[in-house]
Amino acid sequence: MSKRHQFRLVLCGHKAVEAGAVCLVLMVGGHLGDVTLAHLLIATKTGLLAVSPALGLTFTRYARHFANKWTAATILGVCTFLADALTHGSHYSGEYSEAALTAIGAAAFSLAVASTPFGRRLDALVEAVFHPHHASGAAAATQIGLDA
Repeated sequence: MSKRHQFRLVLCGHKAVEAGAVCLVLMVGGHLGDVTLAHLLIATKTGLLAVSPALGLTFTRYARHFANKWTAATILGVCTFLADALTHGSHYSGEYSEAALTAIGAAAFSLAVASTPFGRRLDALVEAVFHPHHASGAAAATQIGLDA
């Protein structure tokens, strides 16, 4: 599997889990014993919807923005807000309050994961994709399919 595909798989996999996990916790108000299969399905749908735009972005030249943990967290937060708002209504007062809390939580969780050994391994994969050491800038971009 190429480095680009590994990057897409790992990035989208863990971003979907981050968004879905926060959604699940907020849906049940932190009472994890109350989680049902319906909650798991809604959280999974939210996570997959949240990561869909990010997956699309990885096929463009703008994928390099995922190399910055702050930008990646912001992208995930915005996408999670939209996904949560589309997937289900708020369990809190305010029509979009749960979506906003889920977005903030997913962005914070993304930043926390970026500080772990897993996050550092993902950074190394991003470096291998976007900053290959054996080629010059333009040749490297063309080599990995990121030319304009």
